[in-house]
Parts: sequence; structure tokens; C-alpha cells
Amino acid sequence: MSELTTKELHVCMGLNSCKNAGYSGNNDCAGKGDCSTAVGHPCHTLNACKGQGGCGIFGTTEELCHPGENECRYQGSCGVPILSSRFMAQGPNKGLSVWQLARIRFEEKRNQNGEPFGEAPQQYGPSEDYVNTVRGTTGVDYSSCGQSGSRSCSYINNPTDRKAAANQRVLKMEQESAQKLPETLSNCDCKNDGN
Repeated sequence: MSELTTKELHVCMGLNSCKNAGYSGNNDCAGKGDCSTAVGHPCHTLNACKGQGGCGIFGTTEELCHPGENECRYQGSCGVPILSSRFMAQGPNKGLSVWQLARIRFEEKRNQNGEPFGEAPQQYGPSEDYVNTVRGTTGVDYSSCGQSGSRSCSYINNPTDRKAAANQRVLKMEQESAQKLPETLSNCDCKNDGN
């Protein structure tokens, strides 16, 4: 039986709507899932179904404001899972976290509907190491376009130093994004005409 018919599909950790609907099937409640169940894909418009597009580097500002909320196949704005290092590459929220925006939108919807949810397993979203641990893989590259922690975008030759520098960039982006979440939401709620 296809994965598409046996699992609730969501684009990342902490965005599941039910108990035991995370990747491992061992979460206590909504919002506590450990990883995405959407069919993995690397970039813009390569998603297989509604609600399976992440967001980040490609797409309109409107698309970037709604990670995991695309209406149908081939309309997602970027790949999944949405790692903690993924940032928006354009628009008013340029440089800020995609996962944090996806999570706050998830929380808003749950609150509006009076539906409970738990804390996400990781405060700022999953790292590649976390995803590899959850999925039982080693060294798999889950990054996609728009990763501030990309190891290949550095001139540092020493792999240990390169990883440390990337981790510092990601941490700075995560913290700044958390501080700017209200502004991020406000930017997304503005109309296209600037009002």
C-alpha cells in the first residue's frame, strides 16, 4: 500500500495533527511528531500532493508565507523536510526561518479551532543530524534550496571548522527568526499592494 494512503501527510516535525502521526508513529499528540511524512522532494513544485510543499528560496512572497499549505500537486514552494536551517530568500521575511513560520501558522490554526497540541521536539525545527537520527540514516543530505547551514557554500577548507561556522550561522538565524515572528506574521498578512 502506498505511503500516501497510509499516513497523515505533513511537511515537517511538529506539524502533525494527530497522536502517532509523526514519522516514527510514536508521538503523544498533535504538534509533537518527530519528522515529515510527506513524500520527500528537493525543491520548488516537485511535491506530489496538496500540503506537501515547504518553502524557502523559490516562489512568490505569498507562497513563502504559507509553507505546507499549497493547494495541490506541483504548487509547493520548496522541498521537505523543512530543516531548521531553511530560510526565506526573498520578500519582507528574507533571511528568516521557514520552519518557525510553518509552526506558528500550525499553532494559530489549532488555537482558532480549539484543538490542543504539544511542544515540538526541537525548539527551532529539525537539523539534518536530527532527521538522520529519526530516520535511522547516516550522512544523508536532506538540505534543499535556501539552507543557511549549507556546508558547500563555504570557503573554509577544514570540515570541522566549516561545520562549526555553518552551525553558528544557523543558530544566529534561528534566534533572530524567533524574535521577529510577530513581524514575520504581520508581513505575511499585508496585502500585495503594500497596505
